[in-house]
Amino acid sequence: MFKTILIPVDLEEPAFAQPAIAVALRELDPNGGTLHLMTVMPGFASPLVASFFDPATVKKAHQAVDKHLVDFAAQQLPANVPHSLSVHQGHPAERIIKQAAAINADMIIMSAHHRSRLDSALLGSNSARVVERAQCSVMILRGDALKAT
Repeated sequence: MFKTILIPVDLEEPAFAQPAIAVALRELDPNGGTLHLMTVMPGFASPLVASFFDPATVKKAHQAVDKHLVDFAAQQLPANVPHSLSVHQGHPAERIIKQAAAINADMIIMSAHHRSRLDSALLGSNSARVVERAQCSVMILRGDALKAT
C-alpha cells in the first residue's frame, strides 16, 4: 500500500488516465493515503511563447485548465478518496518529477501514450524520462486497456 500516489493527467486525452486511477485506487493505503492528480500546460513557460500572451491571458488559461482538472477529478474519483489537484506549466516529464519530489510521492502511476518509434527515438518519451529520473517508484501502464474510445 502507498500513502502518496501521483497521477499525471493529459486533459487532451483524459481516457489515458482512467486505468492509472483504477490501479491507484487499489494501491492506495486506505488508512490515510492521498491521490495527487496533476496536469501540465506546455508552452506558456517558454519565453518565446509567453511573449505573445499578456499575463491576464495566461492566468485565464491556467484557471480554465484548473477547472477542467477539477471536473475530471469529480467524475473519476470516489467522493471519499482524499486527493489534491495541481496545474503546472512547462515540460511534462520535468514537471512530473518535480511534483513527485515536492509531495514526497511513494509512487507515480501513469499511462504510456502510443507514439511511433520515430517519435520516441527523436523526441524521447515522457514516461521514459520519468522512470529514469524519478526518485520514487514509477508504474507505467500500457496496452489495449489504454486505447481511447
